[in-house]
Amino acid sequence: MNDKQMINCPVCQMKFIPRTFYPDESIFSTHGGKKLSGFNGYISSKTIKPQEVILSSWITYCPSCNYILRFVKEIVRKEKIIAQKSTSQDVSDKYNSYYHGFPYGDYSQHLKKLTKTVKGKIEEELEELNFGAWENLYSIDDNFKFLVRFFANLEQYCDSKQGMANDKSMTNKIKRLQLPKDIEITLLQLNNIKDGIVRGDYELSGDDEENIDKILVNFVLYLIKKHVQPIIDKKQLEKEFKFITHEDFEQEIKSFLGDYLYSNFNNDPSSNKQIRLFLSDLYKEI
Repeated sequence: MNDKQMINCPVCQMKFIPRTFYPDESIFSTHGGKKLSGFNGYISSKTIKPQEVILSSWITYCPSCNYILRFVKEIVRKEKIIAQKSTSQDVSDKYNSYYHGFPYGDYSQHLKKLTKTVKGKIEEELEELNFGAWENLYSIDDNFKFLVRFFANLEQYCDSKQGMANDKSMTNKIKRLQLPKDIEITLLQLNNIKDGIVRGDYELSGDDEENIDKILVNFVLYLIKKHVQPIIDKKQLEKEFKFITHEDFEQEIKSFLGDYLYSNFNNDPSSNKQIRLFLSDLYKEI
């Protein structure tokens, strides 16, 4: 399905995308003049006349007037391929099949095509943002080592993606990111804690450890939302929704991101709760 085309009902003239196409029985002629019925080519080509062609037909209906429309969806043409080798004994026979479709896709095909394109763009964005570096932090059990690596990643992101290389202050970098207030405050606190541990005059409290446990997923979810939302923006994709509903597309994207996040962030109870809240809020601001 290279081009989207809407079906024009010959009775009521309504243009529509069918929810689905249903298989219909096909009739074939044999050499002896008999009729055989079957579907989708599940009949030996030796008994069908002409031998090289198998047809399968599909039906759908107009959602306005319920008129039933029939289509030949697939023509399978088998041609013999002879591969010549050094001797006549090495000649082998193969058959090649050619499929000729029709220019109409059902609802699921249009939804699949759009979501595949958008998912590809999301994967490219995540790869460009080097999310593997953030995911790898989960393997660090020592809180101090975690903080050092976390802020090294954050500095790399600020310098390479946000153009802050000339500003050497991590405090300034955090404030310039214009983060949600709860994330900004936590990052500023943890940066001060990291610096205090380096100086040797600070020990982690229970609240500090809780913030450390939550900050990775909170910040990564913020990054995903910031960089993915322009890709899934309803207004940017508005012309695509004449074939599908935005609600179905939204569900596909949430499912895709959910699979990605749950598989890459250790599935601990705290992360699961954060991810669920993130997915529920993903489209609220779009």
